[in-house]
Amino acid sequence: MIVAPARIRRGRPADWAAARRLLHEVEELHAAIAPDYFRSATRAEDDWLRLIDEAHAAVFVAETPPAGEIAGVLVARIYDTPADPAMVPRRRSHVETLVVASRHRRRGIGRLLMGESTAWARAQGAIEVVLTTWAGNQEAEAFYERLGYRVLSRVLHARLD
Repeated sequence: MIVAPARIRRGRPADWAAARRLLHEVEELHAAIAPDYFRSATRAEDDWLRLIDEAHAAVFVAETPPAGEIAGVLVARIYDTPADPAMVPRRRSHVETLVVASRHRRRGIGRLLMGESTAWARAQGAIEVVLTTWAGNQEAEAFYERLGYRVLSRVLHARLD
């Protein structure tokens, strides 16, 4: 149930400052649960500008009324399976980042962002949405499971040091 309505729209250049703060939130979380893979980084505005203009990507933001605060960001890209005779050709959307400001969570904003991203993916010819959660991020896993997402594969690793 949505407690505070939010408007979902495509990201704009002017959203950079708010998006940067939100992306930093998710970077900090990832750095805490997987420090061998993630670190807190300083993102550049140019990266944001390239991302929102990328042909096969979409950036969605959630604005909360009345002031239009940016409370969430979702980044998705469209991919086609590699040209491999053993693979079934298919187009998919990959949700690369979803972050909702901690003080706005559990209000339906993540669900709204995922819904808008799914509609965009369908319009791009995608037949599925895939995403990755990192081990230790139980909150994200539970959220996606509530949306109907299920495990498709597992990535295993072994350190070589």
